[in-house]
Amino acid sequence: MSDLHFEDLSEQEQEWIDALLDGTLDEKSFAELQEQMLQRPELRRVVRRSMALQHDLQEQAEADADHAMDPWLAEEMSPKNVVSLSSGFGAHLPLAIAAGVAFLLGLAIMHFGRPEPVVNQVAAPVEAKPEAEAKGFAVVEKLFDAEWNDEGDARREGDNLGDEVLRLKSGVAEIQFYSGATMMVQGPAEIALVSAWEASCREGVVRMRVPPAARGFKLHGPDTEFIDLGTEFGLEVREGRAHVEVIDGEISFRHRNGQERIVKKGAAWGLPGDGGETPETIGRVSFPDIDNFNSLARGRQRTDFERWVNHRNSFARDERVIAYYTFDRPQKSALLASIAEPRNTELDGAVVLAETAAGRWPGMKQALEFRRPGARVRVRIPGEFSAFTFAAWVRVDSLDRRYNALFMGDGYENGEPHWQIRDDGKLMLSIMVDDQKRHPRYPNKSRYHHVYYSPPIWELSQSGQWMHLVSVYDPKNKRVSHHVDGKRVSEEAIDPLFHVETLRIGNGEIGNWGEPFRETPWFAIRNLNGRIDELAILNAAMSDEEVRKLYEQSRSER
Repeated sequence: MSDLHFEDLSEQEQEWIDALLDGTLDEKSFAELQEQMLQRPELRRVVRRSMALQHDLQEQAEADADHAMDPWLAEEMSPKNVVSLSSGFGAHLPLAIAAGVAFLLGLAIMHFGRPEPVVNQVAAPVEAKPEAEAKGFAVVEKLFDAEWNDEGDARREGDNLGDEVLRLKSGVAEIQFYSGATMMVQGPAEIALVSAWEASCREGVVRMRVPPAARGFKLHGPDTEFIDLGTEFGLEVREGRAHVEVIDGEISFRHRNGQERIVKKGAAWGLPGDGGETPETIGRVSFPDIDNFNSLARGRQRTDFERWVNHRNSFARDERVIAYYTFDRPQKSALLASIAEPRNTELDGAVVLAETAAGRWPGMKQALEFRRPGARVRVRIPGEFSAFTFAAWVRVDSLDRRYNALFMGDGYENGEPHWQIRDDGKLMLSIMVDDQKRHPRYPNKSRYHHVYYSPPIWELSQSGQWMHLVSVYDPKNKRVSHHVDGKRVSEEAIDPLFHVETLRIGNGEIGNWGEPFRETPWFAIRNLNGRIDELAILNAAMSDEEVRKLYEQSRSER
């Protein structure tokens, strides 16, 4: 089983690993764990991942030592009941993860007298979680009134682009290549992307801006190759015929394998697919202007933001809203106001280590960034509720933790929620069923609850993109659903064994977890590496149509 996770292990194996990471594993259990690791490669992988993650988290916590006044961070980082093993392994764990695993397995091999081939197999250095890599060589920088040929062709601002074909029905798209070249595409158009240094215009109008660092960028037209020599030029391709204009600087082109030409600013050429090139009059094609486009985009952004403000004011008056945070706060204020009406200052949150950052409308809307292990917003939401809808605009930069918090009830007691994203990109919503009853699967550790998962809704290519996430807990209709950008992505029936009618929150946190009941860092530290700029909690189960409307009314236009 190549992708075995911690929670897939037996209760005994989970306890061994927890104790190993805490430095409290006794000698008998130490020997039993060694034997199991020798026999099960998948268990070795889980142990390696757990140890490497703890090491990474401890390094981050130490880097934030200057913020030690945060009581929650201090609580999470303090060692408790540490007992040294006779092997000395626990005392050296934070210093050398790779050496620790080799030592652990080495002891097992010496104790059990395994032959040399087994030593070579299991005494390898720790494999830390592989570093994620962004795919592609370009990105969609901006879109303006963009419509795509069909849903499968659609791109969003921030999307990474690779070796693919863009089919734009109308509007304008700005593509930023990693080489530094910028392409403005005006629909209808079909553009084939080849690399950070090369693309092909099969149909449509494009305008290239190529700085000195990207000099040499190639753009292909029908039977023509254009090489940029540090310039700005426009190309129109219609029905196999091309027209090129040099707006600034110079280019070289070769048409139908003919003579190479150097063309300077103010020149234009017609390039028919069935004949030679001919000089033409400049200005016959209206190419998209990058500076004008940016000005129009800023104006559209302002109008878009004002539309959202009207929605915000209306939504705050919805009687179903329990708490509503928009993450706009006075400079250096330690409080985050809930703007749900009637206003109740008891619902205001306390900001701890989270940093103000740009929201969905930079310069107009704020967000909070939760990149530090201690970052969070503390809230207290009293009362009893009959249903939950959690809705938030979230920008995930990376999923560094096993569990990445969105909103978490502190004590995770009866009726309290946990809303988070797992490191495989799955949304998770769970409600505590009975905090005095042990879970049948994990009788010695986990209290009685059930987690409702979505399919993976995030991958690295979406890093830095804003997403509208909604999860609904509906006791009346016995269903839980997850939604992304207005669309339901999963639904699960609530089994009678896990049905909870009376819901609570009490003390809780946005972006982290205040009172984890296990102290190991991989489990306890759940700060979201990303931003949130709007979060609402409703005492209602929103329908699919209501979720779609909420997304449409609150989204930024693409």
